Amino acid sequence: MNQITLPAVAKSFYTFCKKCDAERYHTVLTHKSPTSAKVQCEVCKGIKTYSLPKEGAVAKKTASGAAKKPSKSRKPTHADDFQALTTNRSADKAIPFSIKTKFELNQKIDHSTFGMGYVKSVQPDRIQVLFESEIKTLMHNKV
Repeated sequence: MNQITLPAVAKSFYTFCKKCDAERYHTVLTHKSPTSAKVQCEVCKGIKTYSLPKEGAVAKKTASGAAKKPSKSRKPTHADDFQALTTNRSADKAIPFSIKTKFELNQKIDHSTFGMGYVKSVQPDRIQVLFESEIKTLMHNKV
């Protein structure tokens, strides 16, 4: 029987983050006991205690052939919103991002680091841009 062990300190592993409400990579900060560790989400930087799943619970989940019921409805991710915009506006030409350019609401931009994105809100010197994996606040309209 395989015994599940905690990842080593400073290693990353994929698990659910309550703060992000999504599956994220977490870094192990310290081991609190043989079955629990203090971990930090690599996206939101939230710190929580991670405990290994009980062996009986893992065996029950894998042994039962029943369909998995959804535990709760999750918020749509940025990727879902991005995909919807990309599908609806695939013909739009992307404007290369520059801090000197003035952008407008719903414009499609091409950022050298973050890739393709859509302007979701505009302020005189800042814009919020929806990229596939996240929303970033960027400076714009600087002369």
